[in-house]
Amino acid sequence: MSFESNHPEVLRRTEAAVLKSLAEAGALVKTDAKLRCPVDTGNLRKSITSEVKQIEHSVEIGTNVDYAQYVEYGTKRSKAQPYLRPAGDENRDKIERLFQKNLKAATR
Repeated sequence: MSFESNHPEVLRRTEAAVLKSLAEAGALVKTDAKLRCPVDTGNLRKSITSEVKQIEHSVEIGTNVDYAQYVEYGTKRSKAQPYLRPAGDENRDKIERLFQKNLKAATR
């Protein structure tokens, strides 16, 4: 089978691998952010989610809690307690390996 005749299938498998990788990366960072998140009532920790944006080929990890930014970045009165940025930063190598593994499997 020539590459031209298999081209749509290669694209489909690659697309699926990218979306799978985004979902896995989002779950990884979300879990780590929840572990790092400071807890008072637990509301912030429970609100952390990850969502794959299929059209944009991205994953959004965050929270809809209005005070989350003040916890992450701090204010004049309270020091920053970063939980989301460090979760992403500390997992970069794992995420890269995850993408490599999934893309390699898709192109076999």
